[in-house]
Amino acid sequence: MKVGAVEISALLDVDIPDEPMAEAFPGAPPEELEAARTSYPSIWVEDGRWRLRVRSWLIRHPGGVVLLDTGIGPETSPAMEWSPTVGTTRASLAEVDAGPDDVDTVVISHSHGDHIGGVLLADGTPAFPRARYVIQRADVEWERTAASQGENPTWATLVEPLSQLGLLDAIDGDHRLTDAITLQHAPGHTPGHQVVWIQSDGGRVLLSADTWNHPVQIAHPEWWAGSDDDHAGAEATRRALLAEVVDAGVIVAPTHFGEAFGRIATVVEGAAAWTASD
Repeated sequence: MKVGAVEISALLDVDIPDEPMAEAFPGAPPEELEAARTSYPSIWVEDGRWRLRVRSWLIRHPGGVVLLDTGIGPETSPAMEWSPTVGTTRASLAEVDAGPDDVDTVVISHSHGDHIGGVLLADGTPAFPRARYVIQRADVEWERTAASQGENPTWATLVEPLSQLGLLDAIDGDHRLTDAITLQHAPGHTPGHQVVWIQSDGGRVLLSADTWNHPVQIAHPEWWAGSDDDHAGAEATRRALLAEVVDAGVIVAPTHFGEAFGRIATVVEGAAAWTASD
């Protein structure tokens, strides 16, 4: 997708069956989730599981190349505890005439394994050797605390190695990356969850990461996902971003929907809904 002088490419990292839909979104009434299968069939497996796409996003802009998120990662990634396959983001760059050395900035939307898992190769070296890795400090501290309690391997296997290599840039809050690219702290899903706004020549795109993981959360932002760390915070973020994008002509690009790009518009009775772009 072109937005003025910026080009955005969606890279499909994995497309896998995940947990039962009701378990993935326990904040939603099960019968209403099931009813939504007709409206959004692309995210369902026939047996009732969530068909999970994981995407990364390559952003070419006049000053360089940004990668948002790195997918599942190699066989050494913590995400392999639940993913049946390794991620393909790094290899998929070739499909859009790019390579790992082209990337000068990796933005990590948050520290869940399907977003940060591919920052290192299996041998522990950086997957994108020329890049700085930008993450919210709130997620760095969250992972550090989890590691101190023996709850999560992400700190020791991914975050701390990047820090020791001097490649990790921990930021606090909103951050302008370039004239066209802004990072917005959007907490709730994790403490340091962030989204990416792209604005160029009058066009606007929101790379929304895990703000909405199911299209029903657009009409019902109160329906929390099992992966949301802070239910109230995640709902507040959904509502705040909805106010920015509904009926505003903004292209929205969620990580896990069936479609890579779409818009959010008002439908009957004032509720909003997702429509995929052509």
